[in-house]
Amino acid sequence: MRRLILFHFVLLGLLSQIPGGKRKLRSALRTAAQCIMALRSRPLPPLSGPILVIAPHQDDCTLGCGGLLFQTRLAGESVHVIYLTDGAASHDGHPVITPAQLASIRKSEAQEAKSRIYVDSACLTFMNLRDGQLPHLNADERNAAVAEIEHHINRIAPAVILLPFRKDGSTEHEAGFLLVTAAIARSFVRPRLLEYPVWATYHPVHLIKPALFSARLFRFRFKGYGHYKRHALAAYVSQFQPTPPWSQPVMPGDFTRCFEREDEFFFEPEA
Repeated sequence: MRRLILFHFVLLGLLSQIPGGKRKLRSALRTAAQCIMALRSRPLPPLSGPILVIAPHQDDCTLGCGGLLFQTRLAGESVHVIYLTDGAASHDGHPVITPAQLASIRKSEAQEAKSRIYVDSACLTFMNLRDGQLPHLNADERNAAVAEIEHHINRIAPAVILLPFRKDGSTEHEAGFLLVTAAIARSFVRPRLLEYPVWATYHPVHLIKPALFSARLFRFRFKGYGHYKRHALAAYVSQFQPTPPWSQPVMPGDFTRCFEREDEFFFEPEA
């Protein structure tokens, strides 16, 4: 593994000297990681509800597990979603859209996206923690956030919790993972846990080691239904379309293309 990581950085240094080198390397590593996970994973059987998804931001759970949620709802199981942050930091410095406006936009987008995969808006909870601050909560703020998540876990009593991948390559996602696991430890519910990668899918260096060594890696396939997930993702206009006067979206095209596959991967912690 050390040799693999060293090889990655040497190759990264070489390719960075040519136009588009890093992007090409990332694409190659992404393909390799997905092939490894497809080979090593087991099929994820249908999930029985209630299912609780916890997302740091409004688009995360659609990106990471939108296909699974759609199929789960088709099977008649209940799905609940908790959004940890208000999502207001994605357009830092935008000359027209204020953070308050962005928070409202992203809430509406989340509601629309979930309606497209048949998740009832009454099953969505918005905690509205300040976007960008999950890793920096003080002790009182952290305790309050954990207590609120614990309350919702006890209220919903989920059979399965889908939570951010612990090594997702995003400080917000990794902080979200820690908040959720702390809340689960305090709750009276003992659900099955499945971690879904988002940023690690885009930055595959974070996936190579777990792809090779995770004992409990699952693959959920929804062949023929990918257009439902893509339709749900299209609801996040603020993220995947330009917001004038900016001419480019805040999420690059090669990021969104990572999630157009008709399968999703999940890591289950060992007991």
